Order: sequence, then structure tokens, then C-alpha cells
Amino acid sequence: MEVRAPLIFRTVYQPLVWGGRRMETWGRLLPDGPIGEAWELADHARGMSVVGEGRLAGRTLRELVERSSAELVGAGFRGTEFPLMVKLIDARHRLSVQVHPNEAVARALGVGQHGKTECWVFLADGGEIYQGTRPGVGRAEFERALAEHHVADALNCFEARKGDVFFLPARTVHALGEGCLLYEVQQTSDITFRVYDWDRLGLDGKPRPLHVAESIATIDFARTGFGPHATEAWRTIPGATAGSEERGLVDCPHFTLCEQRVRGESEQATPGTCVVVTCVAGRGLLSTPAGQVALLPMQTVLVPADAGSWRVDVPSGSADLLIATPKF
Repeated sequence: MEVRAPLIFRTVYQPLVWGGRRMETWGRLLPDGPIGEAWELADHARGMSVVGEGRLAGRTLRELVERSSAELVGAGFRGTEFPLMVKLIDARHRLSVQVHPNEAVARALGVGQHGKTECWVFLADGGEIYQGTRPGVGRAEFERALAEHHVADALNCFEARKGDVFFLPARTVHALGEGCLLYEVQQTSDITFRVYDWDRLGLDGKPRPLHVAESIATIDFARTGFGPHATEAWRTIPGATAGSEERGLVDCPHFTLCEQRVRGESEQATPGTCVVVTCVAGRGLLSTPAGQVALLPMQTVLVPADAGSWRVDVPSGSADLLIATPKF
């Protein structure tokens, strides 16, 4: 199956007890209820991405990976699932205090083969982020705080500001506080161990399940270095219109994430893998030699590895892009 044109997928919305309605300000038609997550790109049974337009409309992301993994993801890819998930998150209320395993812990606990390292980029001011245990808080201190319902006192807390980047390697205990609006890229996994849920009820009126033993076994209590992630300095995008610039945000074993501000036009080669482009501000046109799609605010486009190159044209102003690239 030839996969060379840029692909846009139908968004899958996830109703969650802590969600809100702020995505409506982006022109989104949301289903009823509190919407916590918009799955923009996902190869997962709880929210499988389906191509929304073009020659491949109606095909699932899983089908594309199964039939054309080298052309879509990259020549060296040997997996059976697309390696990244991209989400937009609206936390009207606090998320549970939770932790995700890495590959080794997931396999040891018998919950799957994949870990979940993730990265957040905040799209607005407001809210707070809990990330990692405070200095001096080990397993015993954390379990005591949990028993006394004072978990927040055991965690580092940071104020959310637009543009902040938070990197969360697997095994980092964390939670989003109320008021956060953000972009997330992560490994393809939905394994979440919920250690504390602020003593609230779920959408069904019952307490949501907790996974205390699994959480305690997963949390890396020795980890340090929390807070906003240090990013690279802005630099000129080679070959782009003057005034276009980019900076690296995160480079980890599972993916890279960079930010670009494009004025006029920018053309670049695919790096031997696909790239996942999310426009967080502005608008334009994204094209490959095989096709083109409109690039609209809060829209995600998958550029297949086999595209060879991709181009962004911005007729006026600038377009701010987050660009995730898988590693495998």
C-alpha cells in the first residue's frame, strides 16, 4: 500500500471525570459531558485513529502499520503498533496521582509489553503540576502520606505557564492540577497505575479503582531533577523563509520533540522516519510530493516516512508547530 501523502485522523474524545469543555474554543464539536482528552493520533483499542479524508479515508492506523510499516513509520521499524500517541488534554479538575511503568516493570507485573514515557507542553497559563516526590520522601514516607490522605504534601508542585515543557520518564509519579491545558506526546501505552484519586467519585458515582501495590512497586523514589524541562535555544530553520526558527524540546530514547515557528515557507526532508506535526497556533498548508492538507490550529498531521520531504506554507503571520519523531 502506497503511503506518501500527509494524513489527518478523526479525533477520539475521552469523557473523564476531571475533564472540561475548553476545546470548544478551538471550534471543536465535543460530545456531551466533561471531555478530558482528545486523542489526535492513537493506535489503541480504547481510541483507534481512523483516517478522516483522502484516498485512505476509513483506514485505521493499525491497518496502515500492519500493511505498510516501513513506508509509514520507517524502514527500521519492527513493531506491530504505531509507536507514539498524541493527545490534547483539558484538566478542569485534578487528575489522579498516578504513575506509568517502563517496559521492564510492565512485563514484570504482567500488564503489557510497553512502557509509557511522556512529555507535556502547556498551551495556556493556569493550573499546577505535581511531579515526583519531594526531597527526603522515600517509599515509607510516601506510604504514610497516602495512608493519611496527604499525598500532595509528598509531591513537588509547580505552576503551569504557557510554553512550559515537562518531561515525565516512565516511573515518575505525577498528576495534573485543575486548570491545565496542554499537548502530550507519549509512547503507545494506556497503562496507568492510579495511587490516589483525591477521595472523589467517578462519572458512575462510584470511587474509581486504585492500584496502590502496583504504583508503589513502580515509582522511582530516587529520581531527582523535576520542574520545567530545559530546552534548546532557538535557531534558524535551514532553507526556510527568514524569521522561521526552531528549538529542540526533548530528546529521549523513545522520541524527539521540537518546536518550530514558520513564517512564509519551510521545506525539510523526513528523517528516515515519519514525523507527527501538530499546529498549536496559526494556519497554513502542509504538503508532500504526493498531496497536501490544510494546517489548522490544534490539528495534527502524520507525515509518512516514505513522503521523502514535507513543506509548510504560511500565507500570513506565523504558524507554531510541535513536531514529534519516533525512535525505534
